[in-house]
This record gives sequence, structure tokens and C-alpha cells, in this order.
Amino acid sequence: MKKHFLLMSAVLSAALLSGCATTGSTGGMGMPVLTGHMRSVSIVDSSERIKLDTKVSLSDIIAFAENLTNKMLSTPVISKAKKPPRIVVGNLRQNTHDENLRVQDIQDRIQEVLLNSGAVRVLDSSATSFDYIMQSEITDIVTRAPDGQKLVDYTMKIKLFTLDGELVGQWSDDLSLFKSR
Repeated sequence: MKKHFLLMSAVLSAALLSGCATTGSTGGMGMPVLTGHMRSVSIVDSSERIKLDTKVSLSDIIAFAENLTNKMLSTPVISKAKKPPRIVVGNLRQNTHDENLRVQDIQDRIQEVLLNSGAVRVLDSSATSFDYIMQSEITDIVTRAPDGQKLVDYTMKIKLFTLDGELVGQWSDDLSLFKSR
């Protein structure tokens, strides 16, 4: 019975695999090269992808947040500090039309980039002694053309304040997504 089950499993697996693939040219040692759906799979940098939808993906927004955080880290406020500034990272304010945007994932990635940079020290919001408070916000603007085309511009801002409330730096970046009808 066990041999029969193993034989049936092998035959079924072979049938499923051959149904999804076609044989093209032969590879080394005369073996057929399997082709099929695999040709259409590729990894492309998110900035180079053509957007077919105006809904932002989590990977796009996280890359967006990483770029903006690195932009902040490279400015003199941080890069020329005598010792790594102590920063309290405030909650990311989400002011977009996309209620499914995973704000905590974005905020966690910003903190991870800050921490891994070694340029700053990240403190808990309950800390009483720090150099800066970081506030961040993501917004969007949706516009429609008369022909039904839709454009969504996402903007992310990071602001850095001293303990006294003085604004010492502000950085922003834009991500545009376009969808035709």
C-alpha cells in the first residue's frame, strides 16, 4: 500500500509540473529546459516600476521612509554633531485617504534605520533627557483629470525639534502614483 501511495504521489507531481511548464531548448546533457510562467517573474527597483494602481504598497512606502530618514541623517544637524544626538521618535501621523496604510511598520523601519546608522541614539518616548524630538507625517493629495486618469501624490515629512520646541530641521520627499482609466 505504501509503495502504491508513493508511486501515485510521484505520478501526480510529475503531471502537475509538466502541466505548468513547456519544454524549450535542451540544456546540458540533452535534458529539456523547463520554461513557462517563470519568464515573467522579475525583481525591479520600486522606483522603476510602472504603477498600475494608485494604492501604495508597503514595500514602496517603507523604501520611501528609509530614503527620507537617510536624507535627514546626512544633514549637518546629525552628521556634524560632536556626539550622536539622543532622539525621541514621535508617532507617525497618517493623514492619507488610505486607511489600510500600516503606520507602525513605517515607524518601526524609521527607528531601525536611525538605530543602525550609529549616527544617533534612539530613546523611548518616556525619556526625560534627550536632544531632539522627531515628528513625522505622511499625507496624500488625490487629483483626477477629466479623462478619468488619477494621480496620487504622497508626501512624507520629518521635523526635528529641540526640547524647547525650536525647529532645527525639516525634510520631505514625494512619491507619485499614476493610474490611467
